[in-house]
Parts: sequence; C-alpha cells; structure tokens
Amino acid sequence: MANSIWTQAATAILSILNIPAAPCVFYRARFEAVADDEVAGNLMPQIIDCRQADSARDSMNIDFSVVLRCYTAAACEVDLAADPLVVWAWQQIRKDPTLGGLASDAYIDKIEFGYLDKGASDQVCVDITVHVEVTIGRDDPTINMLHP
Repeated sequence: MANSIWTQAATAILSILNIPAAPCVFYRARFEAVADDEVAGNLMPQIIDCRQADSARDSMNIDFSVVLRCYTAAACEVDLAADPLVVWAWQQIRKDPTLGGLASDAYIDKIEFGYLDKGASDQVCVDITVHVEVTIGRDDPTINMLHP
C-alpha cells in the first residue's frame, strides 16, 4: 500500500535535512527527548487541513504542518546556540520548496523556543513549524494531483 502524499512529503523533508553536512540527525516522530545528544531533531506531524479544490472535482487541497523539534544545549545563551540550526533548516527547506515535485510549496510557518533544565548546562528546544501545500486525489490521498 502506498503512503499518503503528506507522509511522502514529510519523508522528503527528512531527506532534505539529513544530508552529510547536517548539524544534527532528524528522526521521525520520536516524542521523547533524543537521548543525551546535545543537538538532535524530531519531525512530528501536527495538523492536516483538507478542503475541496476550487477548480477540479477530483482533487483536494491539503495544507499540513509538521514540527521540527530541535534540541541544543549550551552553558549560556542557548537561544544563540539554536539560532544557526533554525537558519540552516530554513535554508534547506527553501532550496526545494516543492519537495521534489510532491508539493506546490513548503515554508517555515512558525518558530517557538522552549527552555529545559538539563544538569550543568541549559537545553533549549526550538519548534520549527513547516507548512506544506499539496493537492491529492479526492478519492485517494496517495495520488499527487500536481503530477497525476
């Protein structure tokens, strides 16, 4: 059985981020903190909004969001330690906002910082919300209507 277009797009986001020069490894939907690594990331699906396409009866527009939760630690100024990771993720996603032709657009929608206490150093998690716009078959969410 084929995966939905939004699951395929989430997999594409992971592929874009998990390149050899990446500052950390991004995992899929691991809700707990990622071990004791100082820098790590999770991709978690968040919201899928479905609506009938304006122009075609056989398609549906899907807006969905995934959250990239990035963890980093520093002895001080942890927000400054996390900022390069946010910039890097933003730039990577915008290199191919169609996610290899799966989406009509993918972009950063929201960024939230959360602070966690972690022993001798501070740990921050940054939630980077990526908004993805796709068009699927009305009767089959595995069909990409951008390229049927």
